[in-house]
Amino acid sequence: MEVEKAEKNKNTDDTTTEASASNKASKETDVEEGCCSLHVSSKDFTRCPQEKVQSWLAKTSGVGIRKCFKLKQWNYAFVTVRAEEADTFRDKVHGAAYRQTPTVVKDGHARDANSRRPKGDEEPNGKRRKVMKDFPTGYVPTLKDIKDKEKSHKGAGVEKSVKQKSSPLFEYSYADQLGMKETYVKTAVRTFTKQAKAKSEEHGSELEWTTPEWSLRTKSPVGCGCPCDPIIGTPESSLRGYRNKCEFTIGYNSSAEVEVGFVLKIESDMNQVIDSPEEIPHVPEVMKKICRIMKEVVKASSFPIFDRRRGVKTGVWRTVMCRQSANGNMSVMVQIAPLEEDKRAELTGLLVKALTSDDAEDLKITSVHLQLNDGVSDAAQPGAPLIHIHGDERMIMPLMGLNFEIGPLSFFQTNIVTCALLYERALSWLCPDPKALVLDVCCGVGTIGLAVANKCKKVVGLELVPEAVESAKHNAAINGIKNAEYHAGKAEETLPSLLPKELAELGEDCEVCAIVDPPRPGLHKDVLTALRCCDQLSRIVYISCNPDSLVEDVVKLTSMTHDDQDPFVPVRAVAVDMFPHTVHVEMVLLLERKSRAPVPPPLPPKEQQAEGSAKKQESAAEASEKTAAAP
Repeated sequence: MEVEKAEKNKNTDDTTTEASASNKASKETDVEEGCCSLHVSSKDFTRCPQEKVQSWLAKTSGVGIRKCFKLKQWNYAFVTVRAEEADTFRDKVHGAAYRQTPTVVKDGHARDANSRRPKGDEEPNGKRRKVMKDFPTGYVPTLKDIKDKEKSHKGAGVEKSVKQKSSPLFEYSYADQLGMKETYVKTAVRTFTKQAKAKSEEHGSELEWTTPEWSLRTKSPVGCGCPCDPIIGTPESSLRGYRNKCEFTIGYNSSAEVEVGFVLKIESDMNQVIDSPEEIPHVPEVMKKICRIMKEVVKASSFPIFDRRRGVKTGVWRTVMCRQSANGNMSVMVQIAPLEEDKRAELTGLLVKALTSDDAEDLKITSVHLQLNDGVSDAAQPGAPLIHIHGDERMIMPLMGLNFEIGPLSFFQTNIVTCALLYERALSWLCPDPKALVLDVCCGVGTIGLAVANKCKKVVGLELVPEAVESAKHNAAINGIKNAEYHAGKAEETLPSLLPKELAELGEDCEVCAIVDPPRPGLHKDVLTALRCCDQLSRIVYISCNPDSLVEDVVKLTSMTHDDQDPFVPVRAVAVDMFPHTVHVEMVLLLERKSRAPVPPPLPPKEQQAEGSAKKQESAAEASEKTAAAP
């Protein structure tokens, strides 16, 4: 769940910050054994989020980034890579242009430990960190307000409960939550409209869809280049316990008692304090019961809990992952540190006995795996040993009338009910011709591409994770789908060479449609170029888990800066609330070629008079959505 991701990111950030602030004598303990810390800088890193910079560094270097830490206002980042890959990283990244300026790579020079300022101390020049106060009673903030508040509290070290961290919107009615997220997506549409207009004007062009008249003609919100449908929310019956997958940490709570739950805080020595998941609204009751069972198993066993304190790295028990199918069957994966075979057999016996006992019968656990991880972080490296110890090796997850077989490491949507609603809307907008080629970019285990396979000539899926590609191929086979094929590799490397081959096979008059569902940093620039330069590509349905990165990608797809003069035009957008009670919101956007996009009817004479005031309304709307009402 989101609190896991937030805490794991916090773990990474805290570790890297320590590495940057420690003296050379303590540096060996801050940097993971066998790794190298580097200082990477570029003028254009300023104001870029960490995830965007980290993604670019990984793609440019071809090296696995172990850790990356960067504050948004910094023009530099601290990066940790394996020692044997450090020279390759330097060669590829040093001198490479990030946007317009070259990148400089240096060794990670640490500050003297005595110069560090303890948390809570005054800032330089006597200033203190600004902490946003609680909102007044009855005031409903925007989603941006809440994100800014959470960020300020995190930066100032304000302690919060696990419930407050994982579900910061829970105190608001669901209607208010939907309103916040719908407004946030409208703001994203307004932002890419404004940015695309400015970028095109720089090249002496004008985009009709960015004008106030177009907003009026398409009945779009003021300042938006396309209509925004009402938000798709999670049904009321699924607002609690909606996650079908959760990951829990095994450790000790603030009273030094064994606990299986979520990370409450990370102390200065990197020790993790764990809190119970009992009050978390989106964790299913069956998973809470598994946590209780696992807590008793750990307490009764002779195996210690893995000690995450800096420089310790001892112990066995680490994490528990639970996944539940729509039919109620459960899959459990327990992560431990490596053990000798006889000791591992002893632990396996205890584990299987507890998870298949009479007390656990109602949990319907049909699959149990062990994952071995000897690293410092609980985020195991690719290829970490996975051992099947009970029941089925894989589980069936039904979606959109199809069955998907997934393993314990496979990605699958965590809110099936709302995911089906999202996919239905996306496929209705894609609406491929029966002879069309559908590109499924960042396809995962093939869910949405296989759902549209019976409506088109062929589906071609692209995915970075080889295991997911094998799962997609297997899922096509078990569902009897023969017109879908999948390719492993980076989309930016695979798509430019693959697309011409597919078009040669299907014919140059073949229509091409694309579904893109990228990770949070968005699409690589080479993928965007390949999509824009494919003349047969008429329609893109962009599914985004991060509206902020979608904005940048849409500007590149729609701006009049290329010779083709047939850019994409945004046609329709909708917000989707896949994660109630959290600040996360999904967004679906339909884009079509300018030459094929529907042209709205002209304005009636009375509405033409209103066009002059539309620009004022546009500015007012921007201000109202960016600035919360004064307390």
